[in-house]
Amino acid sequence: MKTKSLILASVMATAISAPTMAADWFVGGGVGAQQNSYKGSSQANVDPGFNAEYFKETENNVIYEARAGVYLNDSNRIYGTYSYNSDDFSRQQSFLMSYDYLVGLGDSNKLNWFIGATAGVNHISPDTSAVSSDNRFVWGGQTGLMYKINDQLSAEVGYRYLKQDYDVSVTNPVPTPMNIGSTESASLNDSQQLYMAVDYRF
Repeated sequence: MKTKSLILASVMATAISAPTMAADWFVGGGVGAQQNSYKGSSQANVDPGFNAEYFKETENNVIYEARAGVYLNDSNRIYGTYSYNSDDFSRQQSFLMSYDYLVGLGDSNKLNWFIGATAGVNHISPDTSAVSSDNRFVWGGQTGLMYKINDQLSAEVGYRYLKQDYDVSVTNPVPTPMNIGSTESASLNDSQQLYMAVDYRF
């Protein structure tokens, strides 16, 4: 928990310590693809290793996001993002806080490369009634290219990696003469996002 707090504090401290000049607020939205990496196992509650089955699954589905933030100057921005993703295993809603450092490419500064850090909360709703929804800490980073169309509009293509912290285990007793049940476990290790977004500055 200490590591998670340090990561979140670092993102916020970096954003707050960035030099402020003529701040430009913005709102925007985006769409893309999210890849979730799941691992899990199912095992009968008898001799360890008996009838154990393991799986590793990668799910690729659409992600939608809405965001709002501020350009502190030409090189620094902070923003919050809400995103939604659903696959065969779960539905995810993320609330993220991000900081990006931008580097102008060319004399006009219309095209910028950005790189930054992200931390926040992911609300996971498993696609089964046996497991309840839960909130988990996530963290990671992003990079990509942003193009300034005019003074109000900009578009970008980005890649974000999120380290997940989701593990769940369920024991299912079976009312049989042998009284043999099973234990099922699953974990979401990480998520990768490839997205395109459009922002409006005001």
